Amino acid sequence: MVSVIIPSYNSEETIVFCLDALQNQSYDKPYEIILVDSSVDRTPDIVRQSYPEIKFIHLKEKTDPGSARSLGVKESRGDIILFIDSDCRAERDWIEKMVVRHRQSDYGAVGGAVLNGNDPRSAVAWAGYLAEFREFIPEHPAREVRHIPTCNISYKRNVLLEYLPFNREYYPQEDLELNYRLTKAGYKIFFDPAIRIYHHHRTRFGSFLAHQKTVGRITARMIGLLNLEGAGFVHNKILAVFAIPFLPFVKWLRTMALFIRLQPGILLRHPAAAGLLGIGLISWAIGFWQGVFRSTEGNDR
Repeated sequence: MVSVIIPSYNSEETIVFCLDALQNQSYDKPYEIILVDSSVDRTPDIVRQSYPEIKFIHLKEKTDPGSARSLGVKESRGDIILFIDSDCRAERDWIEKMVVRHRQSDYGAVGGAVLNGNDPRSAVAWAGYLAEFREFIPEHPAREVRHIPTCNISYKRNVLLEYLPFNREYYPQEDLELNYRLTKAGYKIFFDPAIRIYHHHRTRFGSFLAHQKTVGRITARMIGLLNLEGAGFVHNKILAVFAIPFLPFVKWLRTMALFIRLQPGILLRHPAAAGLLGIGLISWAIGFWQGVFRSTEGNDR
């Protein structure tokens, strides 16, 4: 048995293409779909009316994605657990390729590439894609990695149960923290670019900036907690004062260099996205500053 788990909050605009794709997979063996939802929009009505066969768990209070995933695992039966988000669409062979990789290897986790699922005319959506998924585009080679986001990853059940729950304090990088603990214990994560999903990004510029600020703040916490690249100036606030103003430019250059090398067509077709990314990274740096200096400002989620 295979279990597919989806966290959801106010997903009325995307839940249909997510569930339609999951119900029309090429995988010909039993699998279950579990949607853990805390929406206050039309999502529950859509699911109950059009998808009565899936396991639908509706929560009365808004629930973060990590907690929703942890609850979904508890309600699941599969020996392989697949995660996807409610704003994503899986390719038709998504489950099949995940399962084949697991059955043929001893990897603790397997995941794949993320493509932009938005209307290609949205420069803001492309900026979000450039900002968040540069390490997971399909042009990267198959390889062992330390992290794949939970919009496109799967775990052997026995491995995942050792490291649950996802820690809600680390949203939106609670998956990074769990994968860090998993790999530190010796389990391996495999990235297969042929396992593909399409992710819908924010299209409103203000929402994009707010999200980048949140990501920046929690990134500072993750770098310090997990001793990742940049931990030196996260722990040294004097150094941070001088380094943080340069971070947006460094991240922008790295991102541009990667896409010029692997996906130059995106930048040629959507030049405005590069400029919006730069602005978004300034917002990210503000959040990073808050994370380093333990700002008490409220959550931007």
